[in-house]
Amino acid sequence: MIETIWYVGGILFILLGVGVSIALHEVGHLVPAKLFGVKVKKYMVGFGPTVFSRKKGETEYGLKAIPLGGYIAMVGMFPPEKPGKKIRWKAWSRQVAAARAGQLQQFGADEPGRNFYELPVLKRIIIMLGGPVMNLVLGCLFMISALVGVGPITPTATVAEVVACVPLALPSGECSASDPVSPAAKAGMQAGDRITAVDGKDGVTFTNLRDRLRPFVGKSVSVSILRDGKPLQLSVAPVSIPRASIDPATGRIIVDSSGNPVLTSQPFIGFAPVYEHQSLSVAGALVASGDSVGQTFKLIIDLPQQISKVAVSTFGGGERSTDGPVSIIGVTQIAGDMASDSRATWQEKLGSELGILASLNFALFVFNLLPLLPLDGGHVAGGLYEILKRGWFKLRGKSNPGPVDTALMVPITTAVWLVLIGMSLLFILADFINPIQIGA
Repeated sequence: MIETIWYVGGILFILLGVGVSIALHEVGHLVPAKLFGVKVKKYMVGFGPTVFSRKKGETEYGLKAIPLGGYIAMVGMFPPEKPGKKIRWKAWSRQVAAARAGQLQQFGADEPGRNFYELPVLKRIIIMLGGPVMNLVLGCLFMISALVGVGPITPTATVAEVVACVPLALPSGECSASDPVSPAAKAGMQAGDRITAVDGKDGVTFTNLRDRLRPFVGKSVSVSILRDGKPLQLSVAPVSIPRASIDPATGRIIVDSSGNPVLTSQPFIGFAPVYEHQSLSVAGALVASGDSVGQTFKLIIDLPQQISKVAVSTFGGGERSTDGPVSIIGVTQIAGDMASDSRATWQEKLGSELGILASLNFALFVFNLLPLLPLDGGHVAGGLYEILKRGWFKLRGKSNPGPVDTALMVPITTAVWLVLIGMSLLFILADFINPIQIGA
């Protein structure tokens, strides 16, 4: 029963965080739009039928039934059609005309001085970047809360258990008669000992311990410990054994093309560390945020291949990669599993949930920067194109061509929408049929 409550609580925590992230994304568009004088008729969180709305001033604020996105409705998103401009393809022309009619019906007629298209290009770009930048800020705040406020679970230089032998076979299990005694056991190391120095050099952590021991493989070295508050000196002779290689940038095990861990020789003395919450500095959390954004960029660049992998694992069997894309269904499943893990403390659960929200906001930041309409990055790309076009016209002595007519891109926008919907449906289906297994 308790695990069920934790599971539901984890899901609700994430859904609330996603709702706040979406709402503040739209605030990132709303505030600069109003500051620059654009008339904003609607601020909505969600899509579909309106659940609640209230009009304040000239803007209607509301909540829709499907809280999987949001929007603000600005007057004059499309500039007026240029006289004499003809589109050869009738189907394309009909879609553009329908988009203009839809804008007129939903947002009303253009209002001189209040239209989005009348703003200088830089101000339009600022409005469109406001949403993604808000997600970047939120992601950093969630990451700081997780890594500074809670602190990641980190192995320490304190001994939780002394390993009795040097494992000759990997993965190692219980010691066999042929396995030699571990250097830690041979030196008399005990559970509770804290390693403070190697070869007289202080500042030992579990992270740097291997590097400290590496020069002494095959020979004895003085290791300083604290036992029950009293300093002791032990003589330890590290050995070298094959261990899984860790990517320092991600903290993940490096695998080969077959999915097997890449093994390298590492110094070994034989103890299992005590794990503790160790808060990072704000600077350290920001560095981790930058790493997470970088990994998200790599995932987006590799998205076509990732989609193929998800499709193959969903319909052809096989385990899904824990690093692959998921839908909101998958995110809530992962959040529920982490929250209901009876082995984790409440601090660990909170840190995991905050980490998920940070990752989601970084994903929203990166994805919305793609130069495709209807994404924010598509509008930014249109603004940059307009700057280049104006510069080119000026060089050729021609008059200002005016704002780029984004209405002409509506058919492409529709195609992008269909691709996004199809991709989302695939991920949702995959999360039901073949969900990602965390800790399996």
